[in-house]
Amino acid sequence: MKEARSYRTKQREMVLQFFSAHPGKCFCAKELIAQKSIPVGSATLYRTLALLCQEGKLKKYTDVSSNSAFYQYNESDSCHYHFHLKCLRCGRLIHMDCNFMKDMQEHIKTNHGFLVDSGKSVLYGFCQKCR
Repeated sequence: MKEARSYRTKQREMVLQFFSAHPGKCFCAKELIAQKSIPVGSATLYRTLALLCQEGKLKKYTDVSSNSAFYQYNESDSCHYHFHLKCLRCGRLIHMDCNFMKDMQEHIKTNHGFLVDSGKSVLYGFCQKCR
């Protein structure tokens, strides 16, 4: 059985370059299209975002309040092991890698029999700058 090949197209490289130039920031596909941040068609952008997420090069977060998907460059695999804080005003995503959250995750597992997928866990609120 053949493995799925990853093609390196010019459009794909532009999308990946854009995100790698903005580490730690999240972007919605709609805003990238509206701002013409990446000169590719909307169908190509959506398809490329999905492929890059599938390959683990981008992370996808769903904003429950706006029902929008946000994408961020995946600098390392460590994001799968900690919680995130998302500012509702500026959209900043803060990586929360502290012992308290690890203790909370263990408490939930031990006392409630539930294993939290911390890499997909996002707490919403307002960052210090936006308060």
